Amino acid sequence: MLRLLEFVSKQDLDQVEKYADRLFAAVGIDVEFTRHFLDRVNDTRNKKPISTAELVRLFRLSYKKYGKKIPKMGPKAQAVIHDMETDINMPFVLNIDRSGMLDLVAKTVMRKKNFKTSNPKLEV
Repeated sequence: MLRLLEFVSKQDLDQVEKYADRLFAAVGIDVEFTRHFLDRVNDTRNKKPISTAELVRLFRLSYKKYGKKIPKMGPKAQAVIHDMETDINMPFVLNIDRSGMLDLVAKTVMRKKNFKTSNPKLEV
């Protein structure tokens, strides 16, 4: 049986990043993805592949629910955005870039039930 899996390309991820940047610009945050994020979004351990639509949904819902709270966490803060419907987890860290803007750096992403972390979980 041939199974067609959706592959998220670097260009697809760039489009998701542009969308997230436009959302979070209103609260002074620039969204960045690590190289590991791109590797992990297409990882077979996710069971069901993570789609660009699911990533857009994750950012849309997290902005809607935590858009004002995330910048108040301050630089060096770490947390995990967790989508309860899709079981997608996205650990991130907040950094200050050279221009003084707050960067939300999405370190990785995975689809996993009961994801364990010592960092705060922002559930959407």
